[in-house]
Amino acid sequence: MSTRLALVTILVQDMPRAKAFYTDLLGFEVIQDFSSPAGDFLFLHSGASETNIALQDATGTTYGVPLVHGGIMLGFAVEDADAVYREWQSKPVEILGEVGDMGAGRMFPARDPDGNYIQVYHLYPQVQDI
Repeated sequence: MSTRLALVTILVQDMPRAKAFYTDLLGFEVIQDFSSPAGDFLFLHSGASETNIALQDATGTTYGVPLVHGGIMLGFAVEDADAVYREWQSKPVEILGEVGDMGAGRMFPARDPDGNYIQVYHLYPQVQDI
């Protein structure tokens, strides 16, 4: 059996705030055909990636999944992590550290409105096609 990561579901406590974070700051688009009519489950797609994310309202049912902060970090590739870092400094985003070199590129850590850890990074041109 072969598998690929196609969807990451994020449990959120403030759906409007989480939706704004992932659409306005990270450029995801809500796909209404795959989202719930009540708005408690939003399917988000990025034209630049094969992996999609879903936001699940954790104040209602979470289908048996407990609302806890796990040891997961979502990685978002951007063209220029330094530019995004500078832009986000004037936004209501919890940035956890400076932009740093990670060997294959540059990255910085942050958290979304519900405390989920994210990594914003870009790869150096010499490793992008590896």
